[in-house]
Amino acid sequence: MLKSIFKSHPIFCAFVLMTMALIPVMLMRDVSPSNELRYLSIADEALEDGSVFTFSNHGEAYADKPPLYFWLIMLCRLIFGQHCTFVLTLFSFIPALVIIAVMDKWLRTAASLTSLKFTPEERFAAALMTGTSAMYLGMSVILRMDMLMCMFIVLSLYTFYKMYKGIGNYRANAILFPVFIFLALFTKGPVGLLMPLVSVFCFLLFMGRLREAGRYLGWRTWLILMVLAAGWLLGVWLEGGRDYIENLLFHQTFDRAVDAQYHKEPFWFYLPALLYTMAPFSLALLLYFVKSFIPKGFVTDFEKLLRTAILFTVIMLSCFSSKLSIYLAPLFPLAVYLFVLVGKRERWSAGLAASLWIPAVLLLTAGIAAFFVPSMVGKYGWFEPLTVYPFVKSPLVYLTAAVFVIFSIPTILCLIRKSWTGAVCWMSSSMLAAIFIASFLLPQINDFTGYENLCDKAREIKEAENVSGYSTLMIHRPENMDVYLGEEVTSYDDKVYGFMFSGADDTVLLMNLSVLEDYTFVADRLAGCERARVGNVGIFVLKDDGESD
Repeated sequence: MLKSIFKSHPIFCAFVLMTMALIPVMLMRDVSPSNELRYLSIADEALEDGSVFTFSNHGEAYADKPPLYFWLIMLCRLIFGQHCTFVLTLFSFIPALVIIAVMDKWLRTAASLTSLKFTPEERFAAALMTGTSAMYLGMSVILRMDMLMCMFIVLSLYTFYKMYKGIGNYRANAILFPVFIFLALFTKGPVGLLMPLVSVFCFLLFMGRLREAGRYLGWRTWLILMVLAAGWLLGVWLEGGRDYIENLLFHQTFDRAVDAQYHKEPFWFYLPALLYTMAPFSLALLLYFVKSFIPKGFVTDFEKLLRTAILFTVIMLSCFSSKLSIYLAPLFPLAVYLFVLVGKRERWSAGLAASLWIPAVLLLTAGIAAFFVPSMVGKYGWFEPLTVYPFVKSPLVYLTAAVFVIFSIPTILCLIRKSWTGAVCWMSSSMLAAIFIASFLLPQINDFTGYENLCDKAREIKEAENVSGYSTLMIHRPENMDVYLGEEVTSYDDKVYGFMFSGADDTVLLMNLSVLEDYTFVADRLAGCERARVGNVGIFVLKDDGESD
């Protein structure tokens, strides 16, 4: 029965594994203060101000991102009356599944035009390989717009391929192609617009069919893009005026591309980034990407399009001043399915063996090492920083380590039998199983990675102590705590002396506990004021110029 289901629906089976492994994470994790909490705060502010096309973060214009993702957050807030992390995570997880489904459909469509046939094992392995590549896996469960943009990019490229090969309704695809491109732009920004257009143009150029560009990049495509963009910019102008338009078009687009103020990196930044973002399969993917340019036998147009899109997207992104490894996200599914295509005509080789043996051994080593780390905490200086984390010695840590060790056995056996599909499936499964087990540590981990538990405790103390406000010291991005606290906080950033001379009182102070160790005079002032600790943050009540009741 199960074997029959697997043969008929290998992608569905992969989705079941991914969903079972990641649902506990989606249910129990807290959002991160760096970006996720900021997005929620921006959405709250937009709902309060009645803004639709323009956004602000505590009164300061926020033109960094287009509105589509914020609309989804706002809609969920209106429906549920509060932010629901699980529901919001679905806007990353569902697109991650859709991307894999589209790539699998694309693979089968391309195969139907040739003599190629892909087994259920190959399709299953490709789905898991995509879903458990390090950054793709992470993006599946975080509150960001990147996965949504990737989905629209993949849909746009697949739609172009169908037009190019004469598959389906040409008129419908000719409309969907620019619509998907615009939605990618409307989700994240210029990369969503440029990647499909650059990929298509370069593909036609190298296929010697640039004269046919008008069929795909002609007046209809540009008209639809311009009409949709004009509607968006009109809404921005009516709400935010000229200043917001200039910020959106010039500072957030042109300046970032030419001379970025933030995330400015050298031209070669993405070369090493490819190694860790696609781990543990990066060596295999990079090896077969190189081999795709040295073809042996018949090469499909699908393969040519994938390698062209990967190559010229990396070149394009490298030319931009602002660089982040997450900008590589649209390439991950393309690289995996290029690997599958090249692997169909390549024999098992020493290079492929090494590219899979290395991560398999590393996962085994990580599992063995994890058995010894808990017992070393508190005994050796190197592990001293881990003493603040109570969950390090949890039995779940040993169980997670055991998963990597146990799953490494069938992985190694598959490598001995020269089966890349088996090795990939077992490595991917080990990662999913380990995440499932480790996810039950999240209630404790959240104290150190998020602010919800901290703010819940601070709000409880504020009501009990009857003080008027909140303040923070040495807390990362505390301004967005208003999502949990329901009011603004007074932030002293890292200005310890500014706090000491501020005369702060009648407030609940949230402070990184490292301050007490580094500044003894702060410890003297706050003596007797501490009420609770959450993670590495202390909660203090200041009354009468710092004296406790």
